[in-house]
Amino acid sequence: MKIGLIGAQNSHSRNFCDAINKKRPWDDVTVSYIYGGDDPIGSKSLCDDFGLTECSSEDEVIEKSDAVVITYRKGSVHYQPAIKAIKAGKALFNDKPFATDMNEAAEIINLAKENGVLLTGGSSLKGLPDLDKIKESIVPGSTAVISFSADMASEYDGYWFYGIHAVELCLSLFGLDFISVEAFKNNNAVITNVAYSDRLCILATTPQSNNLMISVNNNGKTVCYNVPMNFHDVGPVEFVEMIKTGKSPRDYSCYLKAVELTEKIIKTAGL
Repeated sequence: MKIGLIGAQNSHSRNFCDAINKKRPWDDVTVSYIYGGDDPIGSKSLCDDFGLTECSSEDEVIEKSDAVVITYRKGSVHYQPAIKAIKAGKALFNDKPFATDMNEAAEIINLAKENGVLLTGGSSLKGLPDLDKIKESIVPGSTAVISFSADMASEYDGYWFYGIHAVELCLSLFGLDFISVEAFKNNNAVITNVAYSDRLCILATTPQSNNLMISVNNNGKTVCYNVPMNFHDVGPVEFVEMIKTGKSPRDYSCYLKAVELTEKIIKTAGL
């Protein structure tokens, strides 16, 4: 199986090459093609380091590859290549942020369902193994705080670029059925209360937050977790295993809800 990358600027493109071409967990899988119009120098470096073939367009990558990974930093430009890959019947990893528009996210998901195309992506942090024990500790009455990095002034679509990590972590730990969202900004920090019927998740994001910290309070007792950032292989492994098993790792509605929640944060905080 030959995988094609669309996008070279994001470090995740190198993560895919490291996890698949360098570590070689599968003899029959390689990252083989790349279109790196967003970073020509980075694209050449990936070709030199991992033996990729550089393509002149998104279309060429999609045509030559058996499966496609979109890693553009701006989620606002994921829509077109995602639609083209799905129409071509190619399994797709649509990196974070999955989309920056609800209608575009819904169209990507609906087209994948209609065409029977396997789809995954978004933030790989939701696949961190250490989250399982944290999720088990969240029960009715719990309040959790997720602290991570996000920059509302990022040149890559502002809060979308990194804020989506905290959003998807919230949905993974608490579920998709949030009932209200209240967000506000204080200088460069964004604080969001995501309320559920019997639980509360607070997202605290600033550009200076380098670590992923999650604290869970139950009945007045708080447990804090400094979550190791062992995410580099999560997306690549999930993608290949999805293709090999023919089963998507999660319901596609999670991607749509992530876009919805992020939109609500941006709107209510006035970002």
